[in-house]
Amino acid sequence: MIDIKRTTMLFAVALAACSQNMPATYTGGPPDPNSVTTFNLSLTPDSLVNCWQANPGMDRPMTMTVQNNSGELLTSGGIHYGLTRVAPNTYAGGNYIKIRADLSTRPKTLTISTNDTRCTWAASAA
Repeated sequence: MIDIKRTTMLFAVALAACSQNMPATYTGGPPDPNSVTTFNLSLTPDSLVNCWQANPGMDRPMTMTVQNNSGELLTSGGIHYGLTRVAPNTYAGGNYIKIRADLSTRPKTLTISTNDTRCTWAASAA
């Protein structure tokens, strides 16, 4: 019985720790329009030299889709990242990398960085 309680407590603590990485969902204002935007990322000049090793997978086109107030980033390699609405027409997420798509600005922007921000890719689209 004690092992079950201990396991349940550990699971609850682990779940709470995981949920702290997720941005809070923004629910104010009118819903965002459905849209599809393609971005071509490039490594920012202030990134470390070693970041170039990850660049071949990052500089291919990525598609940001907004549907029903939820965002999804699809890489050319077929990887899907679900993103949370954090402001009107702005989506963010990621565990091992941080992703932010701001579709409210002109031009629209996409930023992807490692957790320590030593490697950062950015793009803009019309």
